[in-house]
Amino acid sequence: MNKSHDKPYTAANLKLANLEYLIQNGQPIFGVFSQVKSINYLDYHSHLISQKSLPNWRKELKANQFCFIQILQSPYRVCLALATIKLATSAFIYIYNEDTQQLEVCEALQPLTHHTHLDGDGYQGQMAFTHTKLSVTLDFSPAQMNIALDSQYVAITAALARSAQPLAICTPTGRRGWTFTQKEPLTALSGHLLIKAKSKFHTDTPDTPDTPDTPDTPDAQPQKITFTDATIANLDWTLGYMRHETNWFWSCITSYLSDGRHFLLNLSMGVNETGASENACWLDGQIFYLPPVMFAREGSNIRSSQPDSLEPSVEIDTSATKPWRIYHQNLGWSNVDIDLSFTPITVYKKTDNFGVIASIFEQWIGFYSGEIRIRDEVIRLDNVMGLAEDHFAKW
Repeated sequence: MNKSHDKPYTAANLKLANLEYLIQNGQPIFGVFSQVKSINYLDYHSHLISQKSLPNWRKELKANQFCFIQILQSPYRVCLALATIKLATSAFIYIYNEDTQQLEVCEALQPLTHHTHLDGDGYQGQMAFTHTKLSVTLDFSPAQMNIALDSQYVAITAALARSAQPLAICTPTGRRGWTFTQKEPLTALSGHLLIKAKSKFHTDTPDTPDTPDTPDTPDAQPQKITFTDATIANLDWTLGYMRHETNWFWSCITSYLSDGRHFLLNLSMGVNETGASENACWLDGQIFYLPPVMFAREGSNIRSSQPDSLEPSVEIDTSATKPWRIYHQNLGWSNVDIDLSFTPITVYKKTDNFGVIASIFEQWIGFYSGEIRIRDEVIRLDNVMGLAEDHFAKW
């Protein structure tokens, strides 16, 4: 009798391919991999588009690329992203103070790929974006990634060690597309967060004749918070040819469990259309592959009341803060059970509508409770802070 289903779905128990190139003989290799060293998307040839290869400029124009990073340095949760759909490129950073429950956002949007540099991929490459309000450079190498960010409110310099067990997956998208994504935990090697005088999180000594500077005073010095080996982070890097209209739900937790282990969770619905799932969790860097899940969000049709607004929103609609449920319907073939609730508390929400392209983006911060059972391992969550996303895009 085959007992393989009794083993947890870990990298140690599964013989996953390590690819030098994602595109081989003009086509992507689909599946879950231990590593992909080159996302050579310009070598892709879609036989459904034409019987001859498209010029590289058209391949570049159609390829969407995103990178999201979350850093936890108590009491701050820092989330930053750089995304391009080639017709527009955007970046954001928001900081949440878990003690005061305050959120501060800085973002920028530019047409096409103006003042944007994209080279290589998330294994070896660089993404850079320059704007008067926000500039960010992300450098990727096999062993670590580096962040250099400057904004109105904060600046970040960080070197982050990469995981030996990332989740790397490529799946078909629509009739002629595909999407590759890589998720992984990160740990800080060095770096710091600078909180500038304009930030609401900047604190200074009370006004006295000898100390006149306040957060509103230009001469107030930035406050430096040094990253340590206890600073944890996670990376989400994606590139692909996606549907013209798409939407997804996404769940992400990076935290320390009550027993001290570093825990990272990545769950999604609507991203991978068939054949494989990007769902996984990590315990102290060891990956566990998870089955598909369902997201149930009451009132998920609630949208921004200002569809043409270009400003980020941090206002809370109480009707949208009802708990979500994320769960796996176990039909007997899996040794995994997942049943989580997510209670939203605040949101970074942005709605863009330019006709041809549009986006309704909600990234919530809240608390997770419930259980993930992987064979004999039970991960219990009791009001653990994490993220949940509801995103519609037309591009």
